[in-house]
Amino acid sequence: MSSQPPNHRTTELPSHPTTQLPLALGLILLAALAFVWPPFVPGWIIPQGGGDLVSFLWPTYRYATQHLNLSSLITDHRSLLWNPTLYSGAPFAADNQTGLFYPPNLFLFLLFPDLPYPALEALVAFHLFLAGTGMYLLMRFEMFEIGDWRLEIGLFPALAFMASDVFITHLGNYNIVAVSAWLPLIFLFLRQSLHAPRPTPHAPLLAGFAFGLAALAGHAQMTFILALACALYGLYELTLQRRWRVIALGLLSALIAFGVSAIALLPALEMLRHTARAALDYSEASRWSLPPLGLAGMISPLVFGRGARSFWPAWDRVELGYIGLTTLIVVLQLRKVRGWPFGIWLLGFGVLSLFIAFGKYTPIHFLLFKFVPGFASLRVPARFILLTNFALAILAGYALSTLSPSSALFRWGRVGAGVLAFGFVLLAPLPLGHPPAWVAATVALTIFVAAILLIHFRPAFLPLLLFAELVAFGAFVEVDRADPNAGYERGPAVEYLLAQPGPTRIDVAASKWQPDAPAVFGLESITGISNPLALAHYDRYYWSVGYRGSPQYNFLNAQFVVADKDSPPADSTFVPIFNEDPDVDIYLNTNAMPRVSLIYDPIFVDSSGAAFAAVHAPTFNPSSQAVLQIQPPNHPTTQPPNHPATAPRSDSEVGTTQPPPNSPSNLFYTDYRPGHFTVVAQTSSPAFLVFSEVWYPGWVATINGSPAPIVRANSAFMAVAVPAGESIVAFEFTAPALAVGGIITLITLLACAAAWLTFRRKT
Repeated sequence: MSSQPPNHRTTELPSHPTTQLPLALGLILLAALAFVWPPFVPGWIIPQGGGDLVSFLWPTYRYATQHLNLSSLITDHRSLLWNPTLYSGAPFAADNQTGLFYPPNLFLFLLFPDLPYPALEALVAFHLFLAGTGMYLLMRFEMFEIGDWRLEIGLFPALAFMASDVFITHLGNYNIVAVSAWLPLIFLFLRQSLHAPRPTPHAPLLAGFAFGLAALAGHAQMTFILALACALYGLYELTLQRRWRVIALGLLSALIAFGVSAIALLPALEMLRHTARAALDYSEASRWSLPPLGLAGMISPLVFGRGARSFWPAWDRVELGYIGLTTLIVVLQLRKVRGWPFGIWLLGFGVLSLFIAFGKYTPIHFLLFKFVPGFASLRVPARFILLTNFALAILAGYALSTLSPSSALFRWGRVGAGVLAFGFVLLAPLPLGHPPAWVAATVALTIFVAAILLIHFRPAFLPLLLFAELVAFGAFVEVDRADPNAGYERGPAVEYLLAQPGPTRIDVAASKWQPDAPAVFGLESITGISNPLALAHYDRYYWSVGYRGSPQYNFLNAQFVVADKDSPPADSTFVPIFNEDPDVDIYLNTNAMPRVSLIYDPIFVDSSGAAFAAVHAPTFNPSSQAVLQIQPPNHPTTQPPNHPATAPRSDSEVGTTQPPPNSPSNLFYTDYRPGHFTVVAQTSSPAFLVFSEVWYPGWVATINGSPAPIVRANSAFMAVAVPAGESIVAFEFTAPALAVGGIITLITLLACAAAWLTFRRKT
């Protein structure tokens, strides 16, 4: 074996067998399929309980497939900009969780119009394979100077990383898996741009392109974690290695990453300002921190239980960083890192990431929260353990490349370290009184003995031991015997609701329906599954309506309520009207307000807080009043909520609009589509046309063809002032940030293609 230090780069390729790379990729693919095996066995799915994959991502993606066909794009393209089926309407393309512009997602959206659930499971498997492949190629580059490259040197870290805790814990949160999978490839191209034996001008392009694709996959926190890893690496090259060109190369890569992802990034940044994630207090941002005691879970998942059903400690279930005890034992064999600056940096990088993952248990996370832009929008510090696992996987690969017969003293030192680790596993849970501690200890000891024997006699079999360990503890954690279609069956109730004249909304109070089922059925709902990127102003309004049937609730135009069989959702004002579906009943909300109303007695306020308070004042009645934020010019002075002219109407008048005496009025829709609707308003005196359509930047209005300012109404909705007479009022949702981002992405892709072709000609 060569004695050259790993940071020394020769110009000759190592003697790799031509069949080794295909063989390695084939084995990595088989390993990925081993962890995502349910698609091959009828009746089984991932993840356990369905998780976000079934209840959130699948209906979101199915909505995208319904509106990505050519006819829909021509006639109804705004349905991809604005989704009216959930939360009374919300941005769709701007929500980065949709992954609408991520190429693997787009490929499936266009290939499968109905998007079967196994297609999503295949996406998860593909990204496990991508993570493993990237790690294998990164190790192959790092070990470039080794003339006797062996399969296990790359295969072992590939298995360790692709089945580490973040991936297995989040098999049901595909976005996290998809973003995390790009980390090794990004580092591969960054390392190539600085350390390749020959100039590789395309490497920074590929690094930026890979990072841009990761950002498009749709998980802001994991994208931030990858960005932090790249920034720390650039700092290492600049300060410790004195490679000043890292500034130019880093800026080029960052520029390309921004350009590739701009089509999704710019709208997402605009939307973030209007969500609860815009700024979290520290108690919320530090939730799901990794407790220091949780490190025992890195040695064996049996200590605390890995899956949602078996996890028993009192703290919130978080990623504990399990990467295989075999991996940790191999890392203990690491020596001579002094000649490998990147390895020394990896050690510090892994430790720093671990301390960030500790969250509220160390001051590091708090300092980052206070002083690093973007940190205040992130929760779940434990996910930073991904970077620790990444560092450990690379270090394990390097340890395999340097294995040699050890002296007796050194060997027994390793055994002693293993015994200490074993004792840690045994003793850590005992204060908490968990009975199976001896099981975890026995299994850990068995793996420890097997790994030590293989290290000294058959190192080539270490990947097999690691695979067996990871599969035993990971391939059955997030699997379940269930039907993903449960809650999405299109029964008689759906057909009945679709046949009703609209526009109107429903409220889902049935356990037989998934919360996001309306997005699949094409129905408009006032709610949906809990969404971390829900619009904060609407979310706050919805959760403060008090009860079904309150004036604030009735304003939402929830005309129908879908409830479980023989389970009335509210009082007698909700009347059963359809019971022919075997799973659910439909109730009519007799006091539901229409989608649009003419209001003659507005209440003007100057802030969102004042608007929220006025809407929830005891005297407020949305059938005759509207709280309007920011007073238009030339309008009478603000009237307080208890003004005689704005006194609440009687219960019999709820759901109607009362113009001044002897003033006829009329309202009707002439067009209604997602992101676009037109109303004809006839009134004998000036009024405000108030909609229960959710306010968001991008909505534009015209009255008789002329632009009209939109006023924020009732804390979360929209209104326009209409003159006396007949007015044609049109609302249209636009996405300027998306348009600008799309242009930037297109220019970036064209520039990258031109640069690539230029490099190809020159080389």
